[in-house]
Amino acid sequence: MSDDLTLICNGKILSGWDSVRVTRSIEKLPSDFELSLMDYFPGSDDKQLVKEGNPCVVKIGADTVITGYIDRWAPMISSQRHAVRAIGRSKCQDLVDCSATWPNNVVSQVTPLQLAQRLASPYGITVSSDVDVGTVVPQFTLNWGESSQEVIERVTRWAALLYYDLPDGSLFLTRVGTTQAASGVKQGQNIQAAAYGATMDERFSIYTGVSMSVSPLNEESGNEAYSSVALATASDPEATQMRYRNRTIIVESTMTANQQAQQCIDWEMNRRYGRSKTLQITVDSWRDSAGTLWTPNTLIPISLPVFGLEDELWLLGEVTYIKDDQGTVAEMVLMPPAAFSVEPYQFYTNIREANYG
Repeated sequence: MSDDLTLICNGKILSGWDSVRVTRSIEKLPSDFELSLMDYFPGSDDKQLVKEGNPCVVKIGADTVITGYIDRWAPMISSQRHAVRAIGRSKCQDLVDCSATWPNNVVSQVTPLQLAQRLASPYGITVSSDVDVGTVVPQFTLNWGESSQEVIERVTRWAALLYYDLPDGSLFLTRVGTTQAASGVKQGQNIQAAAYGATMDERFSIYTGVSMSVSPLNEESGNEAYSSVALATASDPEATQMRYRNRTIIVESTMTANQQAQQCIDWEMNRRYGRSKTLQITVDSWRDSAGTLWTPNTLIPISLPVFGLEDELWLLGEVTYIKDDQGTVAEMVLMPPAAFSVEPYQFYTNIREANYG
């Protein structure tokens, strides 16, 4: 299967790039790319092939990986060489760069999906979801100048959703994926480099969520006196193997009003647990054994005995496709699925057992 990267812009198909970097992630919006070529495109009399701001599509072989815009088109010339560099991002860049607009700045009576769709509509960006997002978001006020992405981040955090852009440039609301890649990363086979980080400094054995209130009598007298009520608790999956470390979290009022305090605390615990284990892998191909591009939010089997990681099934959080004078590789960031979800840790233990029998 050909993995030539092509940039389609203004009806032209530009290929033959010397250096390629394309990054997709479930945590960084938008997807982006950077391409360079050490000469003008052969057979072309038009040296200004692309103009900044032009819509474009980036393909790897027959697969679209980014649909967006050219941010920067930078040709250069000297006595010894010609070169051109193209930098761009997916259509969702407008959600990140531009300020959110909403009637009267007061958001009410919408679901997370409806909110994202209305914020994205002015930019011609579609929004979809494959999970139930029917719960109405509590009323809140937009801050002047905040971006649509910042508003979507706030609401998806409340609803325990992931959001990221798809290859067609649309925004996608979802939760941790359960699709497993046809093959994984294995020591002695396709791994060129690997680095594993296991940390404890950001983890705690027990988490407690509390609500805070001000005593009206003391408030009137000018002396603020706060009282707290514990709403939820959660323990690290490895709490029995850890020394006692506690973390108290103030639960947002929207969480309290909608009885989502436990979900909030589970989210905090799971993310800290998951992110304490990070595997950075460089493999020798952009595709798995079935010919599918490595795709974010996919479960990847891991066999790395040197790091004590055998028969693990971790989530692909970010993938970068790279081609340069050193060759063609994919750089991946893998973490336990709990790093991205509010689901109980046991849920992922069951997934792993089902896949490995």
